[in-house]
Amino acid sequence: MKRISITIPDELAEALDKATKLDPLKPPKSRIVSEALMRYLALKYPSLLGRRPFKGPTVVAALKIAGPRAPSPTLRRARVQTPRWIRVEG
Repeated sequence: MKRISITIPDELAEALDKATKLDPLKPPKSRIVSEALMRYLALKYPSLLGRRPFKGPTVVAALKIAGPRAPSPTLRRARVQTPRWIRVEG
């Protein structure tokens, strides 16, 4: 990893501060800026990163953003019976 210094407008710095506080994962500011730069380079100059062009958020990212999920359903401290999956060929 390499360390760099950047200057950003006050409004952008305040938005970055608020974003780190609102995000349930509490990512460091450097990770947010790094991911934003990675997306920018992937869209504009994919050959520089040696990767395919960025197409959007992944399922894993969407699950992280969704936050905590409720526990599995229970009924009187016993698990609710769920139907079995049936494989359909064809």
